[in-house]
Amino acid sequence: MPSNVRITDGTFAAHIEPAIAVNPADPRNLLAACRVFPGPDAGRTVGVAAYASFDGGTTWRGHGLLPGLVPDFDGNPTVAFDGRGRGYVCCVVAGRGRPRRGDVLLWRTDDGGRRFHPPVTAVAGGPGLADHPSLAIGAGCGASHACLHLAAGRYGTGDDGVVLTRSFDGGRSFEPPRRLDADAGARAIAPVAAAGPDGSLTVAYLTRSPGGGVALRAVASADGGETFTAPGTVAEVPAMAPGLGDVTAKSGPALAAAPGGGLVCAALTAFDEATGVSRLLLATSGGPTSRTPAWSSPLTVAAGSDAVHLQPQVAVAADRRIAICVYALSVATLRMDVLLHVSAPVPAGCCEPPSFGPPLRVTTHAFDPRRAVGTGDTRWLGNYQGLAASPDHAFHPAWTDTRTGRPHLFTARLPGVASPPALR
Repeated sequence: MPSNVRITDGTFAAHIEPAIAVNPADPRNLLAACRVFPGPDAGRTVGVAAYASFDGGTTWRGHGLLPGLVPDFDGNPTVAFDGRGRGYVCCVVAGRGRPRRGDVLLWRTDDGGRRFHPPVTAVAGGPGLADHPSLAIGAGCGASHACLHLAAGRYGTGDDGVVLTRSFDGGRSFEPPRRLDADAGARAIAPVAAAGPDGSLTVAYLTRSPGGGVALRAVASADGGETFTAPGTVAEVPAMAPGLGDVTAKSGPALAAAPGGGLVCAALTAFDEATGVSRLLLATSGGPTSRTPAWSSPLTVAAGSDAVHLQPQVAVAADRRIAICVYALSVATLRMDVLLHVSAPVPAGCCEPPSFGPPLRVTTHAFDPRRAVGTGDTRWLGNYQGLAASPDHAFHPAWTDTRTGRPHLFTARLPGVASPPALR
């Protein structure tokens, strides 16, 4: 069982929704961000803070609130590094008023998270809300800059739905956002983006299925986001998770691309109310630039009625092993663990879902989600967790954990995780 390291300190009362990234130019440098609560409950202001490690995740230093941020109802952070080691943190900066209004802003760091440049508006909400950003770093746009691809949702704007914007100058400016699925409109939520080194870009999101359940749909681009395929369905499930009583922990999709290209992975959870069975699913594709751009049928990575799977995250290592981390809520004890499922390496040129070995328990102590952030009516554990793959083949999950009595962020480093035999 790996050592668990606490990322957050005592500066804030509570922390949820972590995002984490590893610097490809220096795997010892990790960057994380999360929602933070200055007070003990969610009835007060919410901000976003950043944390950095320079020793592979063994110790962490807090940056505090992102520069210029005044806490109100901010959140949904996403983080990434480009190939030259520049880090980016992106989040929603919004107010609590109704109707809710807010923009997506981006901060850049050139020194691994010690200091940040002032923010830039990436997606303006205008009269409404820009929500749930997802940042992906694409192929270089020249000698000195990577392409930043940012997917987000816009609501209450008159032009609602999942949108994409790009930056070609290292996050200093962004092009006007474009809507990716006009037919779905505001029904499209929770977008996630993944980019490959070959100009490929995939954006997946949730919407209602024709049968009344949940559909995971995706669009893909083979030219760095200039043009996209028509939206297609990756998977349909009756529901992603059951109601959890006095705990709120919504479950969304996750998306990742292999560092070398030719493999895109989508993870989500499914729940059957009639049987009580919770499943963890994985679908794969060769990506829009491959000979096999279509999505596979979803593979059931884990299933059972003794635990509820929540908030999956997916990452792909340089050796093409796929890792999925997920909360597992025990039905018997109502305690949570974080599990990591690691696959066999996917052979080059193959994009079929691989085999997975038994899951690795990441958490050294199961924790009580009923100690999460109090909102008055429920305890809020956030809507997602984090996972990153390192160039040295390690995986770094990051999650919200209440073992101390308050919601803090924890992480672990899993080097060279054992996997089942490779496919032949």
